[in-house]
Amino acid sequence: MKKINSIILTLGVVLVGFSSQAQDPNYRQNQFNALMLNPAQAGANSYNDISTLANSQWTGLRGAPKTITVSGNFNIMKNFGLGVSLLQDEIGPVKSTQFAVNGAYHLKLSPKWRFSIGIRAMALNTTVNLTDLVTTVGNDPDMMSNLSTGMQFNAGYGALLYHKNFYLGFSQVRVAGLSFKDRNMSLFVENRGGYVGYVGGNVKLGSAVTWRPNVVGRYMQGLPYTVDCNMIFTHKVGLDFGASYQVNSAIGGIVGYDFGNKFYVGYSYTFPLSNLNTVTIQSHELALRYKFNNSASRCQGPRFFN
Repeated sequence: MKKINSIILTLGVVLVGFSSQAQDPNYRQNQFNALMLNPAQAGANSYNDISTLANSQWTGLRGAPKTITVSGNFNIMKNFGLGVSLLQDEIGPVKSTQFAVNGAYHLKLSPKWRFSIGIRAMALNTTVNLTDLVTTVGNDPDMMSNLSTGMQFNAGYGALLYHKNFYLGFSQVRVAGLSFKDRNMSLFVENRGGYVGYVGGNVKLGSAVTWRPNVVGRYMQGLPYTVDCNMIFTHKVGLDFGASYQVNSAIGGIVGYDFGNKFYVGYSYTFPLSNLNTVTIQSHELALRYKFNNSASRCQGPRFFN
């Protein structure tokens, strides 16, 4: 019985570890996820914006991941930015909610280059509904109560070097560990959040089309590396189209349109390349963004986060 309990509890712990990594959700349309990738992105735009990004992975598979993020990114002063975000993440019996406030200072290195450093303060809660799981042992004492962190506080940091045609960022999204009430999980749950690094830029392909490649890498101790590669082409009329590839994991397409340089709608479809394609063949993602208070005098960052 102890062996069975250990197997079941380990499964729950693996899901918690996966969910804790999802504090930085693994989106395909990373240009709408920049604030979640790195607090140094706060205020890097030449305008203010409010964005929503919703992701449903592995459609049709029971307990498949579902994530939604709502964020606001504002340049409140000449060299300071403020960003707020709300994340709701669910995978199997694990549910996470996170609210974060991000602040960044942008240092002008030259007329074309800027360097920003940012910090994040967050409040979060994670629960694991063990009682919803079907076990092979009835009335198993290890499965009779749910796991919960309660309301906890954490922090993150990041740095960003950018030019209108290039960017390079690094962050640690969560510096302290998760701890659960009434049960010591420190041997199973990673103590701190993972690291995120990314690079990309804008390349003009004639007078009408811009190529915007980017690569985002994530590392968390105890979990595999993930590397996302996006190649987006933007036509001057406001149309985006391109492809995404997660190394050894998934491939997909991205399309979006910018209405009047204010309201943007984007969609991504992803097909798994792993053995998951035997049970599910699709993941969907929808992005919405509204821009306002555009300031032509502010340093224009690359369109990765514009």
